[in-house]
Amino acid sequence: MLFAILDRLAVFCRLSAVHHRPHFALPQSVAAACFVAGWAVSLPAQTAHPATAQPTIETAVAAAFVATADGFSSDEVLLHDERYDALVAAVRQRLPETDAKTAALTLLRLRKAGKLPAQTTRRAAASDPAIQPVAEIAARQVMNQYQVTTDQILADPRLRKELQQAAEAVQPRVDSYAIRKAMVGLRKKRSLKPELVLRVADWKREVAVHAITELVADPTLVPSSPGVYLFRDATGYVYIGEAKNLRARLAEHLSGSDRLALAAYLQRQTEQPLTVETHAFPVDSPASRVTVRRAYESELIRSREPRLNVRP
Repeated sequence: MLFAILDRLAVFCRLSAVHHRPHFALPQSVAAACFVAGWAVSLPAQTAHPATAQPTIETAVAAAFVATADGFSSDEVLLHDERYDALVAAVRQRLPETDAKTAALTLLRLRKAGKLPAQTTRRAAASDPAIQPVAEIAARQVMNQYQVTTDQILADPRLRKELQQAAEAVQPRVDSYAIRKAMVGLRKKRSLKPELVLRVADWKREVAVHAITELVADPTLVPSSPGVYLFRDATGYVYIGEAKNLRARLAEHLSGSDRLALAAYLQRQTEQPLTVETHAFPVDSPASRVTVRRAYESELIRSREPRLNVRP
């Protein structure tokens, strides 16, 4: 009699396994009997009630984006300070411990994976071409100093401030949104690719930026190290050169450059802020050799197109 009952249960279990329905669950007693009969049956997992389920960072960011984007793209959300802050605040309503950088990087990751639910229905104005040289200088400075991408700059509040400070050193009171917008435009045109030599070598560079007026007042701000220097103003890069001794070489330029075009430029330059970016290398760096420095200099000239250099 017992074996007959178990045999019937085995048939019932087979049918349940073949015609399983998500909403159907076997009683525990029947499942145990099925096990005795030699049929293992998996019971559906209990689903947490939506009201009590803890959101993941992905679902929290996606929901926050839908709530705050107002029809703009994910890029525009990150470019604009108020939209950026609104997104972060909305994420923290769901996951209070989330930091701004994590929320922004998750938004970028969802965008790249095509998992953002909202559709873009509004477009911001195009970036101002006049701002692009300043944006390139500022973006490259931050990218070089911290070895980061443009996406990481947009996501990280600290790097956003660094970008703005670098831009204002070139053009005071420049709009932060305009700088970020121009930087993204340059990225999309692939104009901010790292120089080839920096992709294959770690030369322990130390990058610094000084106003010309600072260097005239205190030449010791520049190290007496081998390196490369870049004159720049709000219109872009002006002149790039290399030197065995950066301090001595820049002192020569500022007291009367032997490069005629640069000397003429420095004499008439009174309106725009002029700065010098130095890439200094330790004495044990490959860049202590003149052939290596010149290769590095040539790559910078190629990618940054200073207007007073003769193209190599």
